[in-house]
Amino acid sequence: MKKLLLATAAISMMTIPEAFAGDILIVNGSAATSEPGTTASITTQLSNFQVAAGNTITVVDNVPGSLAGYSQVWDIRFSNSSPLTSGVLSQYLSFMQGGGGIFVMGENSFFTARNNSVLQLIADATGETLSFVSPNDHQQVIAPFTGPNSIADGFVDYSASGGVSSPGAAGQFITTDGSIGGTGVAWGAGDLVNAPAGALTAIFDVNFMQTTAEADSQTLLRNLISFVQTETTATPEPASMMMIGVALAGLAAARRRRNTKAA
Repeated sequence: MKKLLLATAAISMMTIPEAFAGDILIVNGSAATSEPGTTASITTQLSNFQVAAGNTITVVDNVPGSLAGYSQVWDIRFSNSSPLTSGVLSQYLSFMQGGGGIFVMGENSFFTARNNSVLQLIADATGETLSFVSPNDHQQVIAPFTGPNSIADGFVDYSASGGVSSPGAAGQFITTDGSIGGTGVAWGAGDLVNAPAGALTAIFDVNFMQTTAEADSQTLLRNLISFVQTETTATPEPASMMMIGVALAGLAAARRRRNTKAA
């Protein structure tokens, strides 16, 4: 009986959070970027914030052949030289169908090739075609992206951003100017018609992620990281799975011994 109680206690004492810290893949397109300084800046900022959130990061130039082992992909490429190819579109859709979370970066109207590929990913995942627009840069941050970190006045100021006129039937604006459209749009778990287990966020502006961005934009990035992590169906790291397995095995063995004695 004592061993049974110890095994049960081992399980109850484990901390198994609703949103696991995970392995994050950052795709930055550094070899083909049209703005090396900007790419370096956003890679640094995102990496630092992900690590601060408890995540483990891997930074790569291009999308690898397999996304196995990652819980999220942050594709922060923005140049026209780095559109999402048909192969990557298929990879990302499959990844979201398996419960993964994806962030993709777009930009203003001068980055048509990149933006069109981001819109295609949205269409593949949602079954809807969204329209690209050029909204006003002063935009209100919409809940739940107003937290968990407080944004001073509830607004961010982009720098020559792009965006979409509508978030579609199941999506939600991350930020919006209230008239033309919004620069950020998101879908949480259960929102994507063709990938209901996954999550997708997109922002059509690169400058908000730079190390030199305004304080409110930096706070928005932290809140985005929290959203994607919460909406992602994560898998416990191997060490946690081993601990759970050992505890369950001990519990089962103790039960068998107790039943044998009772017989």
